[in-house]
Amino acid sequence: MRNPEDKTLLPWATVRTRMSLTLALDLVVCGGLLAGMSFLAQHVQPEFPRLTFFTGLVGGGLCILWGFLGRRGIRCRGNAMTTLAVAACVFAYQAVPSWGAWLDWKPEDRKVLLLMTISVVFCVGMLANLFQDGKGLQP
Repeated sequence: MRNPEDKTLLPWATVRTRMSLTLALDLVVCGGLLAGMSFLAQHVQPEFPRLTFFTGLVGGGLCILWGFLGRRGIRCRGNAMTTLAVAACVFAYQAVPSWGAWLDWKPEDRKVLLLMTISVVFCVGMLANLFQDGKGLQP
């Protein structure tokens, strides 16, 4: 959107920088895993907390949306980071207090705890990946 006469950027035009393909794909996959693990936890343990279940579904759906929008050039990294931070806090709130009671639990409760712990790890890992702009550890 440049003015053909003076070759400068028009004042109302914004330069869109696309999210890298790998970062957008990581965000979409992470969102799918979060939603899938919440759905699986609800299936394994029917009395699974509704807040955690809906946080996984909505957070996963939003991560998928942020991945697609970021690839289209819409600035949404901050929104994705906020979504992942909230989801990580909710999943950690569900998982961390239960770690001490691991041995007293039934096997299906242990599976749900394991799913919530994996969800926390995925959220924190993807949050770090977004913070580094998808570059990872560079020597």
